[in-house]
Amino acid sequence: MGRRRVPFWKGLFVPGEFGWTFRMRPGDAESFFAPQDESGRLLAEKRKWLDADGGLYTAVTPPGEPLVAALWDLAREWGHVSRPEDGSRSLLELARRWEPDILLVDAETVTVAAGCVCFPSSWSLQSAAGKRVHEVHGLVPRLNAQIGGKIDRFLSRLQPGKAYRRENWGVTRSPERNYHPDLGRPRLDATVTLGELFLRVEQQVFTSLPGGVLMGIRIETCPLADLAADPEAWNAFAEKVRTMPDDVAVYKGMLSAQDAIVREMEKFAPLRG
Repeated sequence: MGRRRVPFWKGLFVPGEFGWTFRMRPGDAESFFAPQDESGRLLAEKRKWLDADGGLYTAVTPPGEPLVAALWDLAREWGHVSRPEDGSRSLLELARRWEPDILLVDAETVTVAAGCVCFPSSWSLQSAAGKRVHEVHGLVPRLNAQIGGKIDRFLSRLQPGKAYRRENWGVTRSPERNYHPDLGRPRLDATVTLGELFLRVEQQVFTSLPGGVLMGIRIETCPLADLAADPEAWNAFAEKVRTMPDDVAVYKGMLSAQDAIVREMEKFAPLRG
């Protein structure tokens, strides 16, 4: 009998009020970028979006060009990709072969130098490319004040051969991976029911490149009701929602739905407090 898979959200929610957390832990970038979806559906969906509008999901600034070349070298070193028949080493071609989304950060300026993000969480790569990470995060209420300095120091000082991982989470009204703002996905509001609520987690990995940092992103979603299997996580998540500041809730698209989310959770499985 096979070993039961640990839920991707296990350990993500701990007791305490909402706050932005850094929570960087040692990771394995090579395994993160290795194929994980045996069905092939993930890569097929990614290629669908790239075929539809590769320019919407891909960006390379001039400082990003040497990072893309270094990324191809790393991918070949890992054995994940073969040399393209036409000799192309574009970021778009590499993105079609890798399941995770990709961001490349210039280590000297800490700017978003290049990327291919087919499954954004309500943001646009085109609006971030070429900007300092601190400026991009300036749109996120309270984040720079709480952990912005840690992020900048981490990205500018990541040592060769090291890899780290962390997560971000949100709630959506659809299990779709691609939440690009241009797509008009369903939004949360006060009428939402538990059956419409999905936990969305960005699993992130970071490793160094010559002159920069590679960030990989995988999106996992599940019905929010799945958290009820773990009472500690269920209650901790509800506490985060209850205590989320209004400006953060607006950014996450949750302000009008906060009370409804907690109410629906309480109806499904009793909450403490």
